[in-house]
Amino acid sequence: MKNKNLLKYLYKIGKTRKMQKNNILFYEGELAKNFFILLQGKIRVYKCAKGEKEITLHYFKPFDFIAEMPAFKRLNYPANAICEEESKILEINFIEFENLCNNNNEFNLILISSLLNKIKILEKKILQNSLDLKTKLLKYILENEKKLDTILQKQIAIDLNVRVQSLSRILKELKLAKLIDTKRGKIEIINKKALLDEVW
Repeated sequence: MKNKNLLKYLYKIGKTRKMQKNNILFYEGELAKNFFILLQGKIRVYKCAKGEKEITLHYFKPFDFIAEMPAFKRLNYPANAICEEESKILEINFIEFENLCNNNNEFNLILISSLLNKIKILEKKILQNSLDLKTKLLKYILENEKKLDTILQKQIAIDLNVRVQSLSRILKELKLAKLIDTKRGKIEIINKKALLDEVW
């Protein structure tokens, strides 16, 4: 958030919480009395499918708004939120949140921007779900090229909501085609042009 005065105001009306890795911020189905701003750390939002499978919806980074829509509409949280690492949260009560919306036009613009970003996230998730696993993986590799050396295959399986075995099968296929290589559970691009050709 670029506006320091607004952030100071949010600190004044909100409550700061420090949370450990694997702490739950909220559960799906709980009444959304608060919305949150992530100050430090990383939050994963997910839903539970049959067989206790977790479907990852999105990762939030510092200064992202979390659950502003259900708080504004007075709905239940539509998914679960868990801390992927030690995190610091600014928790804001709905009544204070509503007063802020009524009295601060600048905040309204920030809120609208955040909601539009949520729509983009949803559109991306819908597009991703319409693709076959190979195309999903290729797009993921290209989109995360600069940080592939920090992402384990297990994490990629979580991000794409697929089984590790299914992911391994596609990775083996890409390795045989000499498009990628894998070292210590991480992916290295060998032929970027061929990867781009496969996707487009």
